Amino acid sequence: MNHQNELSLLIPNLSQDKIEMSILSVMVIYNKKIDKAQTAISLTQACINNPDVFSSFKLVVYDNSPNGQTAPPKMPFECEYKHDPDNGGPAAAYNYALQQAVKENYNWLLLLDDDTFLPVDFIEKLNAVSGIVDENVVAIVPKAHYRGRFFSPYRVLFGGVHRPIDKNHTGICNFEISAVGSAAMLRTSFMQELGGFNTIFWLDCLDSWIFHSIHAKGKKVFVMPLAIEHSLSILDYDMFMTEKRYLNILKYETLFMRSYKTKLENYFYLVRLLRRSLVLLFTVRNKKYSAMTFNHLLGLFPPPEN
Repeated sequence: MNHQNELSLLIPNLSQDKIEMSILSVMVIYNKKIDKAQTAISLTQACINNPDVFSSFKLVVYDNSPNGQTAPPKMPFECEYKHDPDNGGPAAAYNYALQQAVKENYNWLLLLDDDTFLPVDFIEKLNAVSGIVDENVVAIVPKAHYRGRFFSPYRVLFGGVHRPIDKNHTGICNFEISAVGSAAMLRTSFMQELGGFNTIFWLDCLDSWIFHSIHAKGKKVFVMPLAIEHSLSILDYDMFMTEKRYLNILKYETLFMRSYKTKLENYFYLVRLLRRSLVLLFTVRNKKYSAMTFNHLLGLFPPPEN
């Protein structure tokens, strides 16, 4: 059974008239060789298995490292290497890729980190879904796991609380959700309409801004019937988090709350920070994360007027 028929059985309201779509993907790397990036390895293997799927696919490797790679490896699909020693974060990479997607008439923009394990049929299924969904769907996302824990996509509740959606849900979500940015695919025309990616959230909370904008514009997100394995710093502080990165997360998380949430939700955010401080105290080896959270909380009184 091909993927279009499989998806039509799972989601009966999908149109049978598939339109050929094109995907420009951007993989952001930092101090990592391209051929050592798990994401690039996954894409290469998928292309070797089914090269026809990659006929309308291009990868932009956006390197934020201080020193560029003099001889990037050849890929089995169209690939462009861009070095940016100024390190503008994912936002700069995504905006560059968006410009290329518009210039070269790619319908969709696929966002990728360098450490995501993609199933071998990932691009094939993205092609199948993107050619069937209507114009109101502006984002297509997979389900994401880390060490068996399902964490994305997730419902956005009062005060910015996130709770994973039903892990069996497939198709359009008729409620507000957000998702991890890596492996999320966005409609190029919609991102043009937004004026590109918000460079204020140059590193952290850019995902939150993207999906908040989708909901605010009355657009929809489609959840794919497949899963990826993805590591996330907030899911394993001991392995992935650094103190500098955590301070940055706190800063932009607060900026997002103050920019897009009500005063009452910002009060509730203070309670969330207090709870997080206590949880980190008892669950993470580095107790500084708990102290950093509490000190950040003390600096937020009073919440802003709305």
